[in-house]
Amino acid sequence: MAAEKKTYAPIPAGDYLVKAGKFIEKPTKAGNGTLVAATFEVLEGDNAKRLIFHNFLISHSNPKAAEIGQDQLSKYLKAVGVKGGFAELGNDATALEGYLNRALTVKVVIEEGTNGYSDRNKITGWATR
Repeated sequence: MAAEKKTYAPIPAGDYLVKAGKFIEKPTKAGNGTLVAATFEVLEGDNAKRLIFHNFLISHSNPKAAEIGQDQLSKYLKAVGVKGGFAELGNDATALEGYLNRALTVKVVIEEGTNGYSDRNKITGWATR
């Protein structure tokens, strides 16, 4: 009997105390940029231990898209104590490993699914704990 793939409904929109558990730098699916795939774990409440996934686009053929992704990454880093954001790390994604497991508060919304994909969580805000 084939194992069924587990599916998870998005967690409710709101503010959550989380920690980053993983950062993986990889090319975009289209091959026109680089992103950092991040996994955040909810630390408390009814959704404790649930995971939230977020991609930070750090380079792209569209400079504006890369700027938005780097800005989001800088907001995460500032929330965990890196005052200069991604630039303070020399825009080096490998340096992110030093900022895992630090608690911060994120604002989560539910983004409606498109093109056959289910609804999913999206992080829209980053704040110190």
